Amino acid sequence: MATVARLPHTLSIGGRTYVMILPDEYESANPASTVGTVLGITKVTGALPAGTEHLTLKAGLNAGLIFHIAISYKIGTVRKRSKLVCGRDNIAGGLALAGSTFRGQPITSSVIPEHLTFS
Repeated sequence: MATVARLPHTLSIGGRTYVMILPDEYESANPASTVGTVLGITKVTGALPAGTEHLTLKAGLNAGLIFHIAISYKIGTVRKRSKLVCGRDNIAGGLALAGSTFRGQPITSSVIPEHLTFS
């Protein structure tokens, strides 16, 4: 299985901009239907924007700044699942990801998992 590069991404939560190191899967060839656009996550190209704060996954989950969104998509007849990060300001968008593209495939459903993992 190929490894996905982990790159800096920015997301805005409560008027503050944070930088997180996330897998490079939040953007696709069609920016209008990419999950990053819906979730408000943008890949950093070049220098980090001024005034951004670094946020780790564990710290963001524990502080209630970010949540996991579980998505489902199909490759052929096989159903696949993945877990994405969503800022608390974009939860409604995260739950409306159906029809957006992830790994080149349309997303069929998205939910907030009932069993929350704080890792």
